[in-house]
Amino acid sequence: MKRWLLISCLLSHLPCLVFAQKSFTLEIKTTQPGEILNKISYKKSFASKTECDKEIQNVLFTLFDNAYLTAAIETKAKDEKDSLKAIVSIRTGEQYKWATLKKGNADESILREVNSPLLRREAEGMVGKPLYFKEVRKVQEKILTYCENNGYPFASIKLDSINISGTSLSASLNLQKNILIRIDSVINRGSAKISSVYLQSYLGIRNGDMYNESLIRKTGVRIKELPFVKERIPFRVLFPGEKAKIELFLEKKRASQFDGIVGLLPDNKTGKILFTGDVRLKLHNSFNRGELMELNWRRLQASTQDLKTRLVFPFLFRSPFGIDAAFKLYKKDTTYLEVNPNIGIQYHFSGENYFKVFVNRRQMTLINTKGLENITVLPPYADITSSIYGLSLRSENLDYRLNPRKGYSLTGTVGAGNKTIKKNDKLNPVIYNNLKLNSVQYSAELEAEIFIPVKNRSTVKLGTRTAYLHNENLFQNELFRIGGLKTLRGFDEESIFASAYYIFTLEYRYLLEENSYLFFFGDGAYYENQSISFTGDCYDTPYGFGAGTSFETKAGIFSINYALGSQFGNPIDIRAGKVHFGIINYF
Repeated sequence: MKRWLLISCLLSHLPCLVFAQKSFTLEIKTTQPGEILNKISYKKSFASKTECDKEIQNVLFTLFDNAYLTAAIETKAKDEKDSLKAIVSIRTGEQYKWATLKKGNADESILREVNSPLLRREAEGMVGKPLYFKEVRKVQEKILTYCENNGYPFASIKLDSINISGTSLSASLNLQKNILIRIDSVINRGSAKISSVYLQSYLGIRNGDMYNESLIRKTGVRIKELPFVKERIPFRVLFPGEKAKIELFLEKKRASQFDGIVGLLPDNKTGKILFTGDVRLKLHNSFNRGELMELNWRRLQASTQDLKTRLVFPFLFRSPFGIDAAFKLYKKDTTYLEVNPNIGIQYHFSGENYFKVFVNRRQMTLINTKGLENITVLPPYADITSSIYGLSLRSENLDYRLNPRKGYSLTGTVGAGNKTIKKNDKLNPVIYNNLKLNSVQYSAELEAEIFIPVKNRSTVKLGTRTAYLHNENLFQNELFRIGGLKTLRGFDEESIFASAYYIFTLEYRYLLEENSYLFFFGDGAYYENQSISFTGDCYDTPYGFGAGTSFETKAGIFSINYALGSQFGNPIDIRAGKVHFGIINYF
């Protein structure tokens, strides 16, 4: 009995529920001839009366923007058959025309910057054209923007001397620039140690400069691009008198890092396990000037070691230019030694983005020439000196640098210069007879990554590494070295020599936490070796694939991955799998 009573109650209220779900409808009519209302599209169905009323106002505003300045609602009624339908009659009125818009008291220099056709209509025969108010607003906004970016943040503008004759209107601009504001100081009120000189140079807002609203608005974004500080609270601008003070509240962000990667690789000759290492130290802002210092030591193979150092010191003499100096020392077992200093001048954009010109000098010297005294053909290695002059570009826009989900990163370098092959007194001089000792060498490199977000916790990384080296006589100790964790996974570190290569990476990441993720990857490559140690072209298409994880611990971010690779068409060998693990500590 109770069940039937409940069903009866629900059925009795069903018509009310259905009625409540009906939508409000709108029909707009006009008693005046003309097609303007037919050209205006508007919504005709609404969930509430309030939304319906807002749409009617939007139609009126559209008429105003189209120079129907006297448009108004004549009648508003409900349909006799449908109480939820509104019938609105609008009187559009006449369309107003321009007579002239005079510059008034606006400076000629400002008007030249604005360069609006609206201010030139009389001279261009535009008298009598429709008076579109949105064009007037655009002119006013451009003038105010110019003033805000040139020392007058409190400027105001309006139309003055308005004269209406029939449906024609003339007016003048009335600009009040108010007081001139200059920058007093850029101060950090937070706990981060960073010099005011660096902040002024980085933000482009220097003491004594005229106030520039466009730079002020970019301040929060620019600070976010710095890897070593973050905002505790948003910055603020104070206006004491005729000056502006920029107050920042910056705290230190962990950006300096120490990381080490340890590899256990099977030695194909001895069958023993070979221990390799890759240790990196990266220091940000140690002297409070936004500088960067890097040191990287690697032991890639038995008796082979690699040392790299770099110093970036931005904004020399408060300019956007800075020093980018690097030094590399590479020892290939007992075969040769490479010394490679590089000095460059950076032009800084934002964050870690820059343009650079550089000079790169390489000097390669044979260490052990035993057994080469009586050879009659060129060996794969030689004593070489080269000086390359080039350009480099760095651009990055990642949502989170340590574990990005979306964005891109790109670094490109091109160079050209002179190469000299030095005769080694310990080698048979005959081998140099038909060899061109002085020549021109060209090189180019590109590294790019793009992260494409997938749903809420995943991302797909597409990456490429490309490099090209051209010279008439290339030796093996000049070539690019690829393979390993940073280039082509599934292979020994820098075990592949190439004069040109292309590597494509496809990687899926499932984000566990801010600094933790699981990943599956595939690396495919094409490379050539056109050094003189090969009688013909040597090329291959190796590939590697695998999986791994990276997760945050108290000691730092720990990572481990397992990769398999294949080259020269050989089948995958499970026993030759490469395991890499390491830890990155940010401080």
